[in-house]
Amino acid sequence: MTINQSRNTTIDNSLITNRSEQCLERLAAFINIPAVALQPYKNECIVRQYNKGQVIYYSSDELTHVYYLIDGYILREHFNMNGDVYRLLNKDDQLFPMHNLFQDKTTNEMCTAITDCIMIAIPIELIEYLCRNNDKVFIRIYQLLCDNQRQQIEYHMALSSKSAKARVTKLLIYLCHMIGYDNDEFYEIKSFLTIQMISDLVSISRETTGHIIQELKEHNILLKHHKNWIISKQISEL
Repeated sequence: MTINQSRNTTIDNSLITNRSEQCLERLAAFINIPAVALQPYKNECIVRQYNKGQVIYYSSDELTHVYYLIDGYILREHFNMNGDVYRLLNKDDQLFPMHNLFQDKTTNEMCTAITDCIMIAIPIELIEYLCRNNDKVFIRIYQLLCDNQRQQIEYHMALSSKSAKARVTKLLIYLCHMIGYDNDEFYEIKSFLTIQMISDLVSISRETTGHIIQELKEHNILLKHHKNWIISKQISEL
């Protein structure tokens, strides 16, 4: 465990030795490479655990690693020179930040664990090396970049909706795709999601967001079950 003195923040860098092999195998499957091919680099791929609320990194333009999220949920916030913020939520099986690959200049991004998380830190140079020397890894990384672009388009379309209700509704659909679990007729989103978080994501007041959520509950589109969000797939028909 180390202390970032300038930020006065405790960062847990402990290696989860009893799960490192399993995590490495899962990473290998995710990037479409045999697990044995990653064995020579296993000491460079560090498995870490982060606590809820812990900052994973403050600025993506200083990173030497990308991360593969094994378990948990994260909040990524992009900032520009004007102070505008673009927020993304991710769940397990996510490689990030991918905009750091194959380029020197990157956008400024901060990442925070919003639940307890387990992830692997992988050197950027290693991912780039694997892409250059393995066609299947290159194709997989390209597919992931395309997926990221589609997700961002869906988010932008939600934000561009004219009415507050449409923005909240389309954002919930987007969140179902991003962090929800598909259960045939409905999606389930874990209890960490709050009305304030939805309000921040759509840039609408918490009060207005709360009224829209209540209206969706009254129409049996949304309900809370053990604090988890249960969202009917009929929400797409609104």
